[in-house]
Amino acid sequence: MVDGASCCGVIRGRAGPGRPRDPAKDDAILSAARESFLEKGFHASTIEDIAARAGVSKVTLYNRFGDKEALFEEVVRVEMGRMNALFEPSLDGPMPLADRLTAIGTALLDMLFEPDHVRFDRLISGEIAQSPKLARRFFEVAPGKCRSALAAIIDEAAAEGIVAVDDAELAAEDLTALWKGFCDFQLKLGLIERPPHAAIVARAARGTAVFLRAYAPGNSKEG
Repeated sequence: MVDGASCCGVIRGRAGPGRPRDPAKDDAILSAARESFLEKGFHASTIEDIAARAGVSKVTLYNRFGDKEALFEEVVRVEMGRMNALFEPSLDGPMPLADRLTAIGTALLDMLFEPDHVRFDRLISGEIAQSPKLARRFFEVAPGKCRSALAAIIDEAAAEGIVAVDDAELAAEDLTALWKGFCDFQLKLGLIERPPHAAIVARAARGTAVFLRAYAPGNSKEG
């Protein structure tokens, strides 16, 4: 759930003057943190254990990431990093809105339905609810960021007269719900297996088609 500008102020890049930062250490710390969070959950994971898994000192970890909450946020940011390019216009030229939304929906569902992500969501969600500050940061960097990015695309389409919306963020929520249905809940509860990729593409395409029909110009706008 990695973007350029942090919306939550992750503390990074505090290596001493004249000492070049080693990206490999960052990667090792993030990998160790993800492993620990998946295995133990957020609250049971410790900076000491994460540092030991990464083969770095606690001082190095603190200097690079600030604290456990900021480290968790960065792990989530990395989880979301694969989707960033999909929210940008195609370098090969304009892409029809239906195709672009279907591609984004497919990428989102691919990530949400991954067994590791389901485990991460299952283990972490209940724990971060105990910390309003951490829950807020998680929302901003993951679902909140996704909603804002989708809303920007919908706003752009509305300006071009392709769709008609009163509230782009609510429309983005509608679209996400059409993509996911109850699949993520069923996966989290262990009721179903991960759908095959073809089924994920079909689900994203169907949700996009329903969304575009509902928000076609001339239809009744949302209240």
